[in-house]
Amino acid sequence: MKRILLLLFLMPVISGLFAQQTIRLGIHIDPAITWLTPKNKNLDRDGMRLGIGGGLLVEYYFDKNYAIASGISFSLLGGNLIYQDSVAILTGKEGDPVSLTPGTSVAYNLSYFTIPVSLKMKTNEIGYFTYFAQFGFLPQFNTGSKANSVGKRLEKDFVGKEINLIKLSYFIGAGIEYSLGGHSSLLFGLFWDNGFTDVLSNNDYKAVNNYIKVRAGVMF
Repeated sequence: MKRILLLLFLMPVISGLFAQQTIRLGIHIDPAITWLTPKNKNLDRDGMRLGIGGGLLVEYYFDKNYAIASGISFSLLGGNLIYQDSVAILTGKEGDPVSLTPGTSVAYNLSYFTIPVSLKMKTNEIGYFTYFAQFGFLPQFNTGSKANSVGKRLEKDFVGKEINLIKLSYFIGAGIEYSLGGHSSLLFGLFWDNGFTDVLSNNDYKAVNNYIKVRAGVMF
């Protein structure tokens, strides 16, 4: 009897919680500036590259101003590295080695499938605008790896054996939403993504991938 009475007491509370929950969906595109940061002495960074990403957004609001944000996206990232030692880069599905002389710069073009997990916090609507901050983690799965080198020893060669399958990063960002009426809005934001796991599979070389991206999207 006590359990039944407790359930009857909690039902209005549970109903109220579910009534407050809102799921929003959206689409986005993320132009980016991306680079590889060396983590040992026999590698040097050699500039930045342009990248891009895009995909679907899902926001689960457990409170009016707070949401768990996720989704799926695809990103083209990478960066340039200078190998200070002679190195053999494994190419093709069979891992055929291509020897590079010391001081060779290699440009990596890497594609990733991403499932982000983050917390989004936003203000109440001010006029037509809502301001937000967001931070979280990015598990990313490599879906393609190609490389070019100075001297053309590498020319868009597949180098999947040189790249780890999974990389992890965290990100922080902020932006605005412009209301289109109802739950729909235009989304604009700036995000910084910091990698903390090694991108390269070769144990003699270590580098992480970082990038800054500008996000434009539509929420429904």
